Amino acid sequence: MINRGAVKAEAKEIMRGARVPPILMTLVVMAILFVLERVSDLVRGGSLFYSYGMVWRYYDILASGDIGALDQFIAMLPENTGGAFFFSILVSLVALVLNGGYYIYCMGIRRGAEMPFSTLADGLGVAGKLIWCAVQMGVKIFLWSMLFWIPGIVAAYRYRFAYYNILTDSSLSASAAIRLSCQQTYGMKMELFVLDLSFIGWAILASLTAGILNVWLTPYMTLCDIAYFEEGQRRAGRDSFCGGEEPPQAGDPWGKL
Repeated sequence: MINRGAVKAEAKEIMRGARVPPILMTLVVMAILFVLERVSDLVRGGSLFYSYGMVWRYYDILASGDIGALDQFIAMLPENTGGAFFFSILVSLVALVLNGGYYIYCMGIRRGAEMPFSTLADGLGVAGKLIWCAVQMGVKIFLWSMLFWIPGIVAAYRYRFAYYNILTDSSLSASAAIRLSCQQTYGMKMELFVLDLSFIGWAILASLTAGILNVWLTPYMTLCDIAYFEEGQRRAGRDSFCGGEEPPQAGDPWGKL
């Protein structure tokens, strides 16, 4: 059983001692993603805040209960052109690789290393594997979800450490990283679920601050998650941040897709 309180206390201490403050690094990532999202909105709807406007209008219509207005709203949605669709996919891929660099930064400060802002580009070295890993996980989680939503959630927890595996051992293929994650999370899924539940209060506060609190909450949660990944590495017989031969896959109540 992982001591969740100790993991959280350690994460806070790491955040205070990092040479490049996690809050500042997170702010840079959020700013880059915000700019990309605004450009994507401009391409899709001709407005920098197109998605925000659509979401608020949709909720207003739902609150009113006017079915006719809902039908009109759906009818007026712009069709996705090939260019807009391609750009939205491109933004998603850039965000995935950028988050890979962010995870590398968080892993580095856990080791006490000085991780500069250029670390955010380190995910480019394994961009192809990260993208292919995301595709495979998305398909598998979707297929499990078709059985019922609970197997889909369990699958998401099984694959939770797949990105970390690629970032810490570039010799792993995307499929091998997913299989290794299944072994690392064996017997740990409920602990990860409880860890996520423990952040619900902070998540509510973050929503009340229009997401501003996320500049602190995101590195806090990520550092805790990486601590659990390190435990998963140890359970799999691997060094915390080192590669190694791919171990055999442990049994799992949900089997292998």
